[in-house]
Amino acid sequence: MKKTNKRGISRLFLWAGVALLVSGALVLGIWQLNIGFSTENMRSCVQTLESIIPAPQGAVPEERRDNTMSALSVDGTDFVGILEMPRFGSVLPVCGDWGRTTKHPCRLNGSVYDRTIQIGATSQKGQYDFYREISVGDTVLFTDMEGNRFTYEITALKYEKHASRDALGSEEADLTLFIKNIYAFEYLMVYCSVPK
Repeated sequence: MKKTNKRGISRLFLWAGVALLVSGALVLGIWQLNIGFSTENMRSCVQTLESIIPAPQGAVPEERRDNTMSALSVDGTDFVGILEMPRFGSVLPVCGDWGRTTKHPCRLNGSVYDRTIQIGATSQKGQYDFYREISVGDTVLFTDMEGNRFTYEITALKYEKHASRDALGSEEADLTLFIKNIYAFEYLMVYCSVPK
C-alpha cells in the first residue's frame, strides 16, 4: 500500500513539473511575440512619422515665445518626435503624453526648444535593451514634428534607484533620457548637451 502511495505521489510531482515547464515555455513564447509586435509597431510608427514630417534639417534649440512642441497623431497616440542613437541603429518614436502608453519612449516634461526636455524609456527589447553599452560621447538625435533635427552628445551617465525630480535635474543637460531597467530596480540617467 505504501509503495503504491509513493508511486502515486511521484507521478503527481512528475506531472506537476511537466505542467510547470510547459506553462513556462508558453509564457516565454507569448512574451517573445509581444516584444516582436511592439518592435514592429515602433518601426511602423517611425515610418509613418517620417512620411508626414518635412525632411529633417539641422537645428539648434532656441527658446521661442511658445515652447509647446507640435504633436502628430498615429493610431490615436500623439508623438512629439523621433529619438535616434546612431551608434546602436536605434530610431524610436517619442510619445507626447506621459503615462498614456508604455509601448514607446515618452516625454515626461519640458521642451526641446528651451532645453528642458526629459524622456523616459525602458530596457525592454526594441527600446533600449543595449542601455549598458551607452557611453559618454555617444551622439543622440531628436527630430521634432516640424522637421528640426537637434544633435546632442552624451555628457554624463548615472544609475539611480528612482527617476526622481532631483535625479532628473542633477546635471546640466539640454536633454535628459532616463531608462528603466525592467529586470532590476534601477534607472540609467543619460544627460545630453548640444555640442559646442
